[in-house]
Order: sequence, then C-alpha cells, then structure tokens
Amino acid sequence: MAKKRENNVQFRRSGYSAKAVTALIAGILTFIIFIVLIFWAGIKEDTPKAFAICGTAALVVSFIGLIVSIKCVKEQDSGYAVPYAGMAVNGITFISYMITYIIGLV
Repeated sequence: MAKKRENNVQFRRSGYSAKAVTALIAGILTFIIFIVLIFWAGIKEDTPKAFAICGTAALVVSFIGLIVSIKCVKEQDSGYAVPYAGMAVNGITFISYMITYIIGLV
C-alpha cells in the first residue's frame, strides 16, 4: 500500500495590502499636485500663502507614502509591484519637492 505524502506547499497571497495601494495613490496625487503647483506658479507672478501650505502638505504626504511603501516591501505575504511603484513615485516626488524648496531658498 502506497503511503500518502503530505503536501506542505504554501502559496503566498496574490493580493496587495491596502497600505501599499494607499501609498501609491498618495504618491500619484502628490505628483499631480506638484505639477499643478509648478504650472500655476509659472502663470501667476504673486503666489498666495496657500501655495506654500499645499506644497508643504504634499511634501509631508509624499514622505509618509515613501515610508509606508518601504514597510510594505518588507511584508512577506503580499505582492511587490504596488509597493515598489509607490516607493518610486513617492521617492521621485519627495526629491522633486526638496529640490524645488532648495532652489527657492537660494
């Protein structure tokens, strides 16, 4: 009589975590805000204080999205495409904001 083998194969979850998707969406939104603020600043000579508030808020959101994306990459049971995309978009946006602020200070 043949022995029955136990199947110990475990597949990882194929879905993405909600944190990773939220970080990706936040990165896309902050990038869109960055583009809108750049074009708006080019059109108007005198920019209101709300400009600086929106830019600073978007900078903070992109930094938080970058941190959350990095934490999501380290998760074992989730997909990797969305966290890496969120990390790339948030990283590029964060660096763009920082360069813009440094140029504005000079």
